[in-house]
Amino acid sequence: MSTLLQTMLFMPGSEDRKLAKIAILDAPAFILDLEDSVATAAKPHARETVARALRHGAAKRLYVRVNSLATGLTFEDLDSVVVPGLAGVVLPKVESAADIKMVDRYLSVLESRCGVEPGAVEVIATIETVAGVRRADEIASAARRLRCLGFGAGDFCLDLGLEWPPPGGHLSEIVISAKVEVVMASRLAGLEPPHDGVFPDFRDPEGLRREAEQARRLGFYGKHSIHPDQLGVIKEVFTPSANELARAREIVDAFDHSERSGIAAIHLEGLLIDYPVAERARRLLQLADGGDSKGGVR
Repeated sequence: MSTLLQTMLFMPGSEDRKLAKIAILDAPAFILDLEDSVATAAKPHARETVARALRHGAAKRLYVRVNSLATGLTFEDLDSVVVPGLAGVVLPKVESAADIKMVDRYLSVLESRCGVEPGAVEVIATIETVAGVRRADEIASAARRLRCLGFGAGDFCLDLGLEWPPPGGHLSEIVISAKVEVVMASRLAGLEPPHDGVFPDFRDPEGLRREAEQARRLGFYGKHSIHPDQLGVIKEVFTPSANELARAREIVDAFDHSERSGIAAIHLEGLLIDYPVAERARRLLQLADGGDSKGGVR
């Protein structure tokens, strides 16, 4: 059972100085980036730098965001970074199940070549185009190594010609609707809840908090970060509070006691408790214990 990741901190793959800080940063996981934060001319150097960081960072959970299949660079990236120490690959701009299956097959070859256990390298598929949203269901069930889906609002807005960052910091209805599609596709495929993309202004913690809280209400369980200063806010938003956990335990205990007596619908301080309400409380407790809750918690 895998532990859900509340946040993953992006690190530019071409900047040795920043990669060197991985050892002292307290993040649940890191994404070493070969895509948008790396200039085209710097990508060969970034591959070498990232591969070196992977070999020396086994104590950390390290993922690599490779370039999208449309660039023609994906397989060169994978050739360089599939080494012992790699936890997974973040595949951007996924638009079909065929994208996932192609990468899945290639990863199997590379795992065998470098002595990594078959299927050990996870894939996080980022949905960030209209085509990806439309095919989210098929993408979510494309391969067993797929850990979860992610959502990238910046590229999604680019695809639609919408302003990004959004005016006033409020996502448009169409972006929210796309996020809902990603959440539902994840649930339908039995994946863990999806990961929300980055909030672009690390100097605006309240804006980050609002967006993260909205993502949690929609059914996401985690959000990428671009700066260490964002880690605390994201962790706080996606960590159930002491009051939430106490209430969940109260609900589960009361319901279990009642169910043993043959009654599956009770009132607790005016709230109707039945199977769905009790199950939600149970899932919340699972998340707090660091377990895997495929259904997520809304």
